[in-house]
Amino acid sequence: MPIRRGEVQATVLNGLLYVAGGIDRGHSLATFETFDPRDGRWTELAPLPEPHDHIGIDALGGKVYVTRGGDFISATMTDTAWVYDPALDRWSTLPRMPARRIAHAMVALHGKLHLVGGIIGGRAPNETWSFDPTSGRWDATLAPIPTYREHLAATTVGDQAWVIGGRETRPLPTVEVYDPATDSWRMGPPLPAGRGGHTASTLDGTIHVTGGEDWELNRTWPTHFALDPGASTWIRLPDMPTSRHGLASGGINGQWIVVGGGRGPFVNISDIVEIYKP
Repeated sequence: MPIRRGEVQATVLNGLLYVAGGIDRGHSLATFETFDPRDGRWTELAPLPEPHDHIGIDALGGKVYVTRGGDFISATMTDTAWVYDPALDRWSTLPRMPARRIAHAMVALHGKLHLVGGIIGGRAPNETWSFDPTSGRWDATLAPIPTYREHLAATTVGDQAWVIGGRETRPLPTVEVYDPATDSWRMGPPLPAGRGGHTASTLDGTIHVTGGEDWELNRTWPTHFALDPGASTWIRLPDMPTSRHGLASGGINGQWIVVGGGRGPFVNISDIVEIYKP
């Protein structure tokens, strides 16, 4: 990447990986860029309206949505959200979230954005929220996630959200699946090992998970797990070449692109881009 960073997030839109925010040495970033896997080129876009890390991000309806996490270095959280229009290279402000939230995950389902996990206003809740871009309204009354965690990962398979790992004092292997049609949760096959600060994406119908950190062991992980959503257990695939956490990823045209993150635990950064091809 042009800029080294950790605690970064990414989403895919129109064959490009959009990478937003994160932490550099001692400060948060407003950097917003795309990576094109066809030619390996990075393009700088209009920056986030404010520097932030530990954000939520996903694409919906041809636009990129960001729910602001906060500034980890100064221990602040925010309740603001933005939407980016690629046609105009411009950000707009959305209605405020129901509360300040950081280190959460966000996925797009059924025309809405769904937020799970994280830390909310200094609390450790299990609230599930959704945002409807059509009405501009937040809904904080959805079924709560059964297992609270932060620094988790989430991806979608069909019309359901798979919420994977995360931590509550220590890394968890827990996997839970949310169905917005019934506003209900069910358990999924647990990871072979607990993970926090990892990344997950769906590639050609298969869920891929890699990276993460363990504070107690003072290390990061290169382990790569995959799951066919119809299977009962995860399989292990070739490890990511560089062990790291606080990284981001996206699946494009049969390739899994994994960017950024820190080689060591806690606040660490890199400019690494690695691509897995099944």
